[in-house]
Amino acid sequence: MKKIIIIISLFFLSSNVLSEEILRSVVIPLTKEDYKNKPTSNCRSFSEVLVEAKNEWKHVIPFKLSDQGLKHFLIGYNMQERLEADIVTVWPSYKGRRDQYYVLIGNNNCFVKWLELLPNSIQEIIDIGSRKNI
Repeated sequence: MKKIIIIISLFFLSSNVLSEEILRSVVIPLTKEDYKNKPTSNCRSFSEVLVEAKNEWKHVIPFKLSDQGLKHFLIGYNMQERLEADIVTVWPSYKGRRDQYYVLIGNNNCFVKWLELLPNSIQEIIDIGSRKNI
């Protein structure tokens, strides 16, 4: 019985690590320019939201989805709800036993929305988009 519990625990641990490794393949670091862009219309500036997030979560290293990751994320996300975006940022937060990622979304340097997702949920959305894109 003890062996079964250990094997199941290792399986869940490895599947979480695997989803984070896959996710890392579709993210790139934010650039200084991402924090300085001006909005193209009268809206809440996405760059200002990034600066606020950076000041609030100083211990977090944020990333943005690569072009391919963004494309697949949007296809997958649009299966459930309509979303227009040209940047999706991921802010990993490791609290206690549960990892969660804050996802800040912008379009034309306007803040669109934020989501709180588990790492494997982001990867699942990207995977769905990747399969639908074929």
